[in-house]
Amino acid sequence: MAKSGHPTAAPPRRVVLAAAAAGSVLLAGCKGLAALGPAPKTGADVATLTEAIAAEEMLIARYDAALAALSGQQRITRLLTPILAEHRAHLDRLRTRLIQPAAAPASPSPSATPTPAPPPGGRRQILADLVAAERAAAGRLTGQLVAMPPATAQLMASISASEAAHVVVLSQAGRP
Repeated sequence: MAKSGHPTAAPPRRVVLAAAAAGSVLLAGCKGLAALGPAPKTGADVATLTEAIAAEEMLIARYDAALAALSGQQRITRLLTPILAEHRAHLDRLRTRLIQPAAAPASPSPSATPTPAPPPGGRRQILADLVAAERAAAGRLTGQLVAMPPATAQLMASISASEAAHVVVLSQAGRP
């Protein structure tokens, strides 16, 4: 009883509603995650972004292998090192666009990406391989733009343009 001798007033409506909502959540919790229904399917844009991340990881692995194979050639090292840094920046930017649920498998980490062996044939062949990889990356990214949300498409177009610029730089370096 209250101080005045009258029975206690009923709890406010908000308190009753909050308690009812909490009870519903607890009941749903008893059924586990199945009460929420099946997980939504991964969208095409997520799959495309995951592919772009994997491709960028492979380019980084190619550059790492090329730098290891050409470690004694300072001129080539000075050329490839900033391009490799750009690819790492591309990878970081792409990863910021990928938002996956906690239960979804994450994209492979760079350490999980197999390191391709540089092609036999020395500096010219290695540069030709990098040119081909950059050209393929630029074309692939350009072809994927229509499936992406505008902001991600803009990022991918920028990366594609960078890959095309790398083709020009590497082609010039591969000339005798």
